[in-house]
Amino acid sequence: MTRVLDRRSRPRRDLRISVTDRCNFRCAYCMPREIFGRDYAFLPRAELLSFEEITRLTRVFAEHGVTKVRLTGGEPLLRRDLERLVEMLAGIQGISDIALTTNGAALAAKAQALKRAGFPASPSASTHSTTKRSPR
Repeated sequence: MTRVLDRRSRPRRDLRISVTDRCNFRCAYCMPREIFGRDYAFLPRAELLSFEEITRLTRVFAEHGVTKVRLTGGEPLLRRDLERLVEMLAGIQGISDIALTTNGAALAAKAQALKRAGFPASPSASTHSTTKRSPR
């Protein structure tokens, strides 16, 4: 197996995958309202990678030493049927950790479905809850 290396020749074990560019907040550091206003043209849904494409890419990276996948966005919990993607990723040999970067607004509503899909019992979910933000 050929490992994927960073610029300092260290093996890359983590893969970050942005599953959407949409978000339900306009945090000043990430999606300032001045740029991402009501008329901002987000990617058409047809241009987002499908769950099958994401799974195929993750499998290739896993074959080259990646063990952890972090789902990001925008706000990944806004991606419809995200739990189906988690289930697909959890089934990839070599992937031992699935994590999520979220603002946390929809986490309570999605937590059980994500757990059933294979999200770890002790998830690594990074939130931005201490950052000043404004709802969309």
